[in-house]
Amino acid sequence: MGFANLINSWTVLFPIAVLLYYFFRKKYEVKTISSTMFWEQSMRETKVSPYLKNLQKNALFYLQMATLLLLLFILLAPFMIKEEAIHGQTIVVMDTSASMLVEKDGLSLFDKHKEAIKKMVTERSGQPITIVSTGKEPMTVIREEKNAEEVLSAINQLEVSYEHEFMERAIEFAQSIAADSEVDIHIFTDSLNQQVLPEANDTMAWTVNASDLNYRNVSIDKFGAVATPDGTEAIIKLLNRTEKNIDGNIILLDPITKTTLVKDAFMVEGEQELLLSFKDLPTSLALTASILVDDDYAADNEAHISLGNETTHAIIDNQLHELIKKAFEAVGLSVSTGSKNELTAAMDDSIVVTNDAAYLLSGTKPIILIGRNDENPEEVTGVISTKSDSLFSIADLSNVYVSEIYPAFDEFQTIAMIGNKPFIQKSSRGDIIILADVEMTDWPLHASFPLFIWSAIEQVGAEGNAIGTFTPNERKAVLSSGQSGIEVFTVDDEYVTSFTDTSSFIAPQLPGVYKARAEAANEKIFTVQLEHEELDLKTGSSYRIGKAISGEGTVENKWMFGKYFILPVLLLLLMEWEVQRRRGYPH
Repeated sequence: MGFANLINSWTVLFPIAVLLYYFFRKKYEVKTISSTMFWEQSMRETKVSPYLKNLQKNALFYLQMATLLLLLFILLAPFMIKEEAIHGQTIVVMDTSASMLVEKDGLSLFDKHKEAIKKMVTERSGQPITIVSTGKEPMTVIREEKNAEEVLSAINQLEVSYEHEFMERAIEFAQSIAADSEVDIHIFTDSLNQQVLPEANDTMAWTVNASDLNYRNVSIDKFGAVATPDGTEAIIKLLNRTEKNIDGNIILLDPITKTTLVKDAFMVEGEQELLLSFKDLPTSLALTASILVDDDYAADNEAHISLGNETTHAIIDNQLHELIKKAFEAVGLSVSTGSKNELTAAMDDSIVVTNDAAYLLSGTKPIILIGRNDENPEEVTGVISTKSDSLFSIADLSNVYVSEIYPAFDEFQTIAMIGNKPFIQKSSRGDIIILADVEMTDWPLHASFPLFIWSAIEQVGAEGNAIGTFTPNERKAVLSSGQSGIEVFTVDDEYVTSFTDTSSFIAPQLPGVYKARAEAANEKIFTVQLEHEELDLKTGSSYRIGKAISGEGTVENKWMFGKYFILPVLLLLLMEWEVQRRRGYPH
């Protein structure tokens, strides 16, 4: 507490003057007079309580002194120092990545930050609070909420999302919320380089709450497995990120059958890596590697992998248009171009895209044929009509224009037509045939083209029993042949979620092995794996930047509370007047 107007301290002379007046006022001798002798009986009750008598005798003095002292207190302008946000709102950016689960003394960094946010919200009760969670897509947890109870409830519901924080996106998102208003932004994370933050200005202050603790950590840095003629071969790379040697045990598990395949001890030296190889393992659809070790971060002590034969690469005939390659790249495939010989060599491992009809009769895997090199095209008019097929579940061809098409294959099923002529066909093996070159249509200019390519890739490459590896909360289109919906279960058959539209599939946030099911379709395995950035724990210092922040790192506001004593002063004056009235005024 302090006083803003110490210059008014001279007014202390008034209560001192009153005090001196009572010390030196005229005193009277007490004498017994006959006319008052009969009053003694009525005064005995007062004499029994000397303190009450003293109070009654000096009440006017006490009231006058209290009034003057309170007036002096008000004139000095008392205030309390209170840390508050800059005028405007407070934005909290909460890091929800997996690395926030690192523990020290039995409490995770995530929980420590939650408690710190709760304390700040309590101190800033009544001020607008916005909370933003990090991730690939930053989200607003609560927006400009002034009710502290609502904000605290939202904080209690915060959970770790396991995905990488992508802090730059969260910072940009927070800035967009702030707009041009004055704002105090608090970032709760493990470490953040000051260069990532925008330049300080008069309306925006930044506070970074980081962790500078030293953590013990051994992580599974790499985990790979491949099916061999003799079974399965796995390789694991462990990385010790501390200075001291750490030992533990490693376990390889088949999560589907719950069978322990390997349990072995290891020791990895400080700041070193250890490579472990395991051969002749039983054939499995998936593997889980876990290490039992005494460290402070458990999230990177487990890794998962599926061993399906899904296709993630496409090889495109170098005679085809460049737009076809770009469409395949747009849906997330690894793409290369090649000659006829290169296409033939890659047929077993890649999706082949060509205009050579001869490939329809070679190999065992279906291909995607775009155009024909063995026939001449003919003009065509009319709109495109499609049959019920999963290839068109998300690709609308009604506005596509086609000027010419090639003759159709008699033995193949037609699933799209222009007028009465076949445009898209499917073979019994699963080949997909588009009877037009890119130059004959405006289809590549429509959003439906990459969507159709994606659907075609999923059908052609759907021969495996796995749909790949995802990162937590990753959005990725997943299509079961002939199906539009999918349900997700754990390997223990516990229901997780479902999607009616497979193009909106979002992977679970918790790393592990999962099953994807669709009606009348084979069950497929997929895994969710931590992003590599979340394996490396970072530490840093907390700091504050911004012109509105004082040199001590606080925003200090003076709460002037002297005005609240005006009413007590008025009450004291009223009581003083009443005492004077009862005693009577001297003549």
